[in-house]
Amino acid sequence: MIKKPSASLLLFILLLVDSPSKAVQMSTRTFNPEEIKVQMSVDVDIVYHVLAHFVVPGDPSNLYSEQYVAEIQQAKKDLEIGLTKLDQYRKSMEAVYQQHSRLRFLNLALFMADDFSSFKQALLKVDIQLPPEEGVGNKETLEERRMRDSQLGLMFGNTRRLVPLFQKRFPDPAERQFVKLFAECLGDEYGNFYKVYREARTELEDSKFEKFMLVWKSRGLDMVRPWAARSGVNVFNIYLSEVLRNNGRGIPVNEDQRVIFNVVAPLPETQDQQEKTLFVILHETTHRLTDQAVESVQSTPEVEINRACENAVFFADLLYLKNRYPSLQGKYMQFFLNLPTEKPIDVSALEGQFRSTYPLSPTLQSRIEQLVRSLS
Repeated sequence: MIKKPSASLLLFILLLVDSPSKAVQMSTRTFNPEEIKVQMSVDVDIVYHVLAHFVVPGDPSNLYSEQYVAEIQQAKKDLEIGLTKLDQYRKSMEAVYQQHSRLRFLNLALFMADDFSSFKQALLKVDIQLPPEEGVGNKETLEERRMRDSQLGLMFGNTRRLVPLFQKRFPDPAERQFVKLFAECLGDEYGNFYKVYREARTELEDSKFEKFMLVWKSRGLDMVRPWAARSGVNVFNIYLSEVLRNNGRGIPVNEDQRVIFNVVAPLPETQDQQEKTLFVILHETTHRLTDQAVESVQSTPEVEINRACENAVFFADLLYLKNRYPSLQGKYMQFFLNLPTEKPIDVSALEGQFRSTYPLSPTLQSRIEQLVRSLS
């Protein structure tokens, strides 16, 4: 994966669908990019807010930012908030999170839920024994069913569907204990701090969002349009998160013969940050096309496929920007090479460094070149 993680997280994306091929399967239908919805979501942010407190060095799922955590701790002092459950259990939870890689699925799990309440409740109930479907080996007596229903209690939305999915994802007792505590932290952190924190920042966050939307409407949509039009998705959501700093998430979910594609990208403030957010959105969208190209020519182990998928996106976007937005080519390479933006840009030298950092086989290079040329 990349040094400044885009966090398209192919490995995790494969967990969201029934089979690996569905992760990159695309229809021939043309999606109307005008239907892309850009929004903010407190539900997404509170999940990422809690995850951002756990350090996972070198892992593409890592959301930890020392700057972000420091800002949050200062905000808790300013708002005179005492220790929350997250503050109390952070270190012990971090140790479990680092040890059990399946827990990184929490980066994406929210998007499987119909609503936040169902998501949180399903995590809390991850250990419960659900009854079989009616008529499918169900030999319960009426009294037994009433007893069991009283123990299960009221369930929100699609909690009943999510519980067995989370049980499958988190089979280890330590993982289940973690996700239950994680759900408790979500409620405690939001109720005791995050709700007030976000309300105090409403004007600032709205201003950031409005500024980005001006950029999105003036050139962002046009930049993403050719890739989105051929992405094979039915619903395309972009969530701007005040938790994310440099990385992003690309999360396709197959649902009732539809592909719902979710991109989570940093909520920018400055012009420089706005361009970086556009790069993240472009990167995640490009994966929809280039991943399929990689799988069609790559026959190496999964870890190599993951690396090739990332490198293919970099190569594709580099060619695309070079042809259509040459003024952004250098900034794009600086961002994904993790170079300081104030450094003078020698585009030719930088391109050589960029290609050597993210190499592709000649066969795959040729395939990606054809793909970029075919964009309308």
